[in-house]
Amino acid sequence: MNFKEMKLLYPEAVLTHSNTSGEKYVAFPYKDKWIQLERKQKSDTELALIQYALTQKKTSSTRSAASKWQSFLLEESFALPRNEGSYRIIQFEIVKMDDTFTQSVWLDAFKQLFLNIEEAFFITETKGILIEEKHDHLLNNEEMAGIIRTLDDDFSIKTVYYIGQFWPIEATLPQIFKEEQSIFDTQKNKQAQVFGLSTIALHHYTADAIKKSPLMQKLKSETVFDAEFKELILAMWKSQGNISVAAKSLYIHRNTLQYRIDRFHQASGLSLRNMDDLLLCYLLTLN
Repeated sequence: MNFKEMKLLYPEAVLTHSNTSGEKYVAFPYKDKWIQLERKQKSDTELALIQYALTQKKTSSTRSAASKWQSFLLEESFALPRNEGSYRIIQFEIVKMDDTFTQSVWLDAFKQLFLNIEEAFFITETKGILIEEKHDHLLNNEEMAGIIRTLDDDFSIKTVYYIGQFWPIEATLPQIFKEEQSIFDTQKNKQAQVFGLSTIALHHYTADAIKKSPLMQKLKSETVFDAEFKELILAMWKSQGNISVAAKSLYIHRNTLQYRIDRFHQASGLSLRNMDDLLLCYLLTLN
């Protein structure tokens, strides 16, 4: 039972930020809030049933019917869910929602975006995964992002996704999934709404080493990285050194970009026309 369903049964129900249980009211924990009801004319049995219904909702939504995939990926079982094939795990998280949001309805709509779905389920109240088998008509990240924005608008929510690599069915897949979970958790607030390994690999796997390097930290402190230069470096990196493409992305003339590159060279001694220097500058702006 969710709050909307509770209101249908008990119109006096309200959400509060604290436990208001006492002689007049009884409160039940609900997500990060409390559902408050009037205590009068409610028997102990009825209150116990309400508590059970709220708990049952959470249990059934976060851990659906027994699943070979779910048990395998969460290392509850060593049995392979399939004997062959390549699959990717798409992680999702609902980062903003209101009290009308229903997991099952949204999940059914989300599944319609994909063709070869093995399974999709929530792991927690807000996080879940979808497993997709490899096929010839896959959505790329940009296509998926456009469709997801529309889906978010329809459900009045905000979501974020990590698109995993395709992997063969092997005993090591749960360990790979664990690492993909770690990547998602550490990068989800730093990336676009939909991202994958190729987007974050350099940042994710070098960030800690850069922080621990006295040389890199000293070089970073000695190099001028104001907002304009950071924007310049990022544009040049994304265009892989193509000045025309970078100028277009910044909405400036090619000559203006050339001038900014020269100014940065004078200030730092590093040339963004040189791919090695460009890579070094990009690494220095990551943290």
